[in-house]
Amino acid sequence: MEHPVIGIVANPTKSEAAHHVRSLQDAFTAQGAKVILEEAAAGLLGAPEPLSLKELAAGADVIVVLGGDGTILRTARLLGASVKPLAAVNTGHLGFLTTSTEREIPRFVTAVLSGDYRLSHRGLVQAEFTDKDGTCYVEGGMNEVTVTRGTFSRLIHLEVKVNGDFLNRYSGDGLIISTPTGSTAYSLSAGGPIINPEAGVFCLTPICPHALSNRSFVVNDNITLEILPVDPVDEVLLNVDGGNAWSLARHQPVILRKAPWTVPLIAFREDSFYEVLRDKLKWSGSSI
Repeated sequence: MEHPVIGIVANPTKSEAAHHVRSLQDAFTAQGAKVILEEAAAGLLGAPEPLSLKELAAGADVIVVLGGDGTILRTARLLGASVKPLAAVNTGHLGFLTTSTEREIPRFVTAVLSGDYRLSHRGLVQAEFTDKDGTCYVEGGMNEVTVTRGTFSRLIHLEVKVNGDFLNRYSGDGLIISTPTGSTAYSLSAGGPIINPEAGVFCLTPICPHALSNRSFVVNDNITLEILPVDPVDEVLLNVDGGNAWSLARHQPVILRKAPWTVPLIAFREDSFYEVLRDKLKWSGSSI
């Protein structure tokens, strides 16, 4: 069986990043696989012919990401609809999105090259918006889109409609619109629920709401959300997966829908979301 072409993306700020890239490259090539390197990974090794992320995606069958959940989110966000199956090795502890830890690399390489894995297709929330300079954007996030106040300390007011029907006017520090994947990230920190990543929903979680009755609200992901900042006193920001923050145009709504593509994450067949959840949240059952 012909091996897939492996593309490697690395976070160069991680400790011993060059060592980990070299180890992973050697492990794949030792089994006869072709490996290509994205610019940052190639720079760590001083390797010739580095590829941009888009070039890497065009030439790879599987993209292996060295880094934590943040590196995966960034890679998926930058690739957009051109994303390929992503397999991630976390050099620390296993994350919610990573496939393997460093000590599992031999097993990881064998599984990727033999196809002995499953794909978890993760939906994205896609935002259409206009920034303060009048530029229109369409951005997709695997975790969440947030609309928040800028550096000023006063409340912002956000009117939300679902398929054109008025839902609520949220007053506070902002609003998180998360996917099921993102339910264990910022939304969880703000008091939102944990959602199985295969659920077809979005979750709206207010950030420090002025009204205590404002709680997280779960909607199907086949709808259109409209968020309009009203009576803005200063800057209102939009952020996707903790990346760039855009200052929104006044009196222009943000339109959110399910993105028309998914991100295929590679996972070991026997791995369970609930097992990772118990490990990350330190659940051990009742102590009574």
